[in-house]
Amino acid sequence: MSRRAVLGAGVGVAAAVGGLGSPAVARRGGERLGRVPVSMSMHTHSSFSEGGSWADGGGGASMLAQLEQAKQTGTDVVWWTDHDWRMEAYGYYDGIRFDGTDEGQQLAWVPQNEGPVTDARHAFVDEPHSPDEPGKALRVTATGTSAAEWGAAWLFADGGNSFYTTNLTDTTLFVDVLAERIGPDAEVVVQLETSYRPATAGRPAGVYVLEYRVGGQASRTLRGELTGVVTVPATGGWQTLKIRPRKDIHTFWPEIMAEDSALARLRFGVRARNNATGQGVFDHLRIKRTRDQTRWAVREQRDLMKRLGRRYRGITQLLGSEVSMVRHLNVYMEHFELFPYADRGVAPVLDDSVAAAREMVRWYHQRGALVQYNHPPIDAAELVASRALGCDLMETVDPGGVSTITRQRLDLFDVAARNALFLTATSRNDDHAGRDWTTKDLFQTSAWSRSRRARDLIAALAAGHVFLNHQRLWRDGALDLLVDGRRAMGQVIRTDAAYAPVEIFADHLPVGARVDVVVGVCDRGGATSRSIERQPFPATAFAGGEALPFRLDRASGRYLRVEAYAADETPLGFSNPVWLLPDDDTIEVPNARRFELRH
Repeated sequence: MSRRAVLGAGVGVAAAVGGLGSPAVARRGGERLGRVPVSMSMHTHSSFSEGGSWADGGGGASMLAQLEQAKQTGTDVVWWTDHDWRMEAYGYYDGIRFDGTDEGQQLAWVPQNEGPVTDARHAFVDEPHSPDEPGKALRVTATGTSAAEWGAAWLFADGGNSFYTTNLTDTTLFVDVLAERIGPDAEVVVQLETSYRPATAGRPAGVYVLEYRVGGQASRTLRGELTGVVTVPATGGWQTLKIRPRKDIHTFWPEIMAEDSALARLRFGVRARNNATGQGVFDHLRIKRTRDQTRWAVREQRDLMKRLGRRYRGITQLLGSEVSMVRHLNVYMEHFELFPYADRGVAPVLDDSVAAAREMVRWYHQRGALVQYNHPPIDAAELVASRALGCDLMETVDPGGVSTITRQRLDLFDVAARNALFLTATSRNDDHAGRDWTTKDLFQTSAWSRSRRARDLIAALAAGHVFLNHQRLWRDGALDLLVDGRRAMGQVIRTDAAYAPVEIFADHLPVGARVDVVVGVCDRGGATSRSIERQPFPATAFAGGEALPFRLDRASGRYLRVEAYAADETPLGFSNPVWLLPDDDTIEVPNARRFELRH
């Protein structure tokens, strides 16, 4: 069955009718009914979260990298939504003992060899070990095979659920090192991978790295343009390296904001060349942070927002977070607060229960926040039974654009709409890398808002005055639904009228595009499947900014939303629904969504 065919049963789609007036034509970025469309990245990670995946080149995004992507894609607003517990360093490591176990904190060791190296090996040895810590220590050995090029043998300290990766501004590290075999062609090394940055100050884009080498003359040098090297002489015995990464980043690259850096990856190893063998022993790592649990990260990130705002004046930055010790939830509020988690020791595991998530939603609602259900599981029965955890918004369109997940989540959203779960559909960016939004995160969440101020955007989100548009193929596009000459997208109309005349706007559609009007049953009976029909209209029906008049029959309850597609079936945009319910219906409707018909 084609996309144009009926996908549900028992709906009775209303036909388009003529003769309805339309309001003044709006253009993308222009005003309609006192509001302008504001494009937002609503799920954005930075140096206050964990690092990016290896597929993204390692190293998580800096705030600078994300703002550069926002600039390139014409995004008006960036909501910073770093993981709350990572901002707090909640349950994070304060040290590593190098005893070869997971140390009760999900630690694993991953060998990673680079360049011309042979006979690379490691062992956790009883002797020697740091005089300041009992137990074992890590020994790494390798031989470099090239006369000119250095090879390296590393042990990556994989911190389970990234239990040391967070912003490094307040962090100092101490590690005990014994250089056993070193020389002009062999060194012992501790490496810190920090954050990814775009090309800046004449340097290429990439991940900025710090290396601390034992075995040469004391020096500070750059290897290439993105690796800062601190070399210290070997003492002939155990010695403690004191590592202050923020200070060293500032020293090597004074033009960048050192505070916009994460401690993304720790590696311990040796480097060698010219058939020399390097060997070293590592022990007793201490990680010292000065932050308090709930205030430090908020203060530091707001300061970076202010400083970076001078460079990106055309982009509004707003602070929220992704609550992540329960099912993942984004929170949006004017005066952001971090949740004060109770101490559960090192390496805590999130509570995946519905009850814990609902309690978190209540906590933030009490403080005036909107809460978004992030990447919800495809479980319609649970979504309906839990009333979507009590959330206000739900991520739908996936970064992949045309994907199975997007279709599944739109189906899930229709189930919610059928059961009068009045959610605002948003686009999932969830970007940790800061490399290429134009291909990875295909849709913007755009709100019809008075301004870019947090208060106005939150009001638009609460009212459902939101559409999703393809940021590359339909950047100038806009969707809107009007009833009685007023914005009705996201609204709930309770009436004794048999129908409502809806005006549908789809601005700047490309040639050959179409708009599907999706009408669904809202019978509010706990059904776990959707019941919809769709009716396609060509782009010419919206030519010149004209509205498409459409009669939405109420029956026992209906909702209407629209989807826009390019000629090749690529999705271009999605609106939020308008609901039409009987006036005697007792379902609770949030104040922001109540719409009264004019008689």
